[in-house]
Amino acid sequence: MAQSSPIGPTSVAAQPAGVTLSCRPDRSGNKLIFPYIVANHGTADIYVMDATTAADPNTRKAVADRNAVVIWLGADGFAHVLKGIAPMPVNRLMLAQVVPLAAKLPPGQTFDRALEVQLPLAETGPYHSDLPLREYQLTDIQGVMLTVEFLRSTVEGFAAEPIEYAPDLFNVRGKHTVGQTERVSCAFPSRQLQILKRPDDFRRPEQ
Repeated sequence: MAQSSPIGPTSVAAQPAGVTLSCRPDRSGNKLIFPYIVANHGTADIYVMDATTAADPNTRKAVADRNAVVIWLGADGFAHVLKGIAPMPVNRLMLAQVVPLAAKLPPGQTFDRALEVQLPLAETGPYHSDLPLREYQLTDIQGVMLTVEFLRSTVEGFAAEPIEYAPDLFNVRGKHTVGQTERVSCAFPSRQLQILKRPDDFRRPEQ
C-alpha cells in the first residue's frame, strides 16, 4: 500500500516545443513510484526513451528492462533520475554508448508509464556496477528530478529499427544521436530523502 509521500509539489522545468511531461511521485515501502505521462503536442512522431536491453536471469534471453535509469547527485542538490542516455566514462575505453530503446509516440497521443526506483537512492548508470554499501557517501538532497529523453523523427539522419523481443520498442538513432536528443523534466522538492553518492570515477551527466 502506498504511503504518504515525502515529496513536495511538482516544479516543472522548461519544456521543449510540443512535448510535455507530467508526474506525481509517491512512496511505497522501500520504493519511489513515478507515474508519468509524456504528451506529444507536435506534428511529427517522437520516440521516447523507455528501456534498456537486459538478460533474463532464468533464460538468459534478451529482455527490455523498463525500470533501468541513470541516477546521480546534481550540483543543484537534487537527485536526478534519468530515462535516457548516460554519458560515456572519461577514464575507460568503451566500444559503444548505451542508447535506450524507445517507444513511438505519434502526434496528439500520450505515453503513460510507472517507474519504480529502489530506496535509498544510489548513483548508478550502465557503465558502473554497484559498490559495497560502506564505500558510498550518504548525502542529504533537496529533492528529486525526473527527466525523460526523446528523439524527434524529424532530426537529420533519423532511423528506427524494431526490436524482436520487444515489439513496441525501437533502436533509434540520428546523425548525431546524443546531440539531437531532447529532454522533458519535473522536479519535486523534498527534505526527507538521501542519496548514496559514489566516490569513484562515476561521470555525472552535467560534468
